[in-house]
Amino acid sequence: MPDGDANADSKRMQVLLRRFEIPLLQFATRITGDRERARDVVQETFVKFQNNGAFQSPEPATWLFTVCRNGALNVCRKERRMQYVDEELIEAREAGRQPMPFERLEEQEATGFLLKIVATLPPRQQEVLQLKFQNDLSYQQIAEITKTTANNVGVLIHTALKTLRQKYANAAKDFVPFTPRTTNEA
Repeated sequence: MPDGDANADSKRMQVLLRRFEIPLLQFATRITGDRERARDVVQETFVKFQNNGAFQSPEPATWLFTVCRNGALNVCRKERRMQYVDEELIEAREAGRQPMPFERLEEQEATGFLLKIVATLPPRQQEVLQLKFQNDLSYQQIAEITKTTANNVGVLIHTALKTLRQKYANAAKDFVPFTPRTTNEA
């Protein structure tokens, strides 16, 4: 039977790696500002998960994000710097439809603009937004990861979204959408 348990643990670890490796890497990269350091943090997180018998944890996401966050913060403390950097633009395309170059440019500019606004938020608000909207974690899970209450998470998210709406509305007034000419107009 011990071989069966080891095999089951190995399969569960593979499932968890597939599910959480990329979200943890993105999360750690935003904290450390460096993808290679983030890879080290994520690798160490999974090693700790396996060695500490956390397989029994009913909430592996909470455990993994908490340990990853602490590891990334420790790396930053050691280097005396903490940056939240913009991630590469994630291209969202409809199935089979290639956007026109001007559409792609508008989308990139809008996304870059929004990321710049997000970067003006306090680090704590940036962190809870990322955990909620990029990693789809519950308020309770975010509270456990960030060592606060679920109510405080709600307040942080609400305040961040309100600030983003205001800043976006004020700055978006300057945007002029590009309207291409059709051959009939020329």
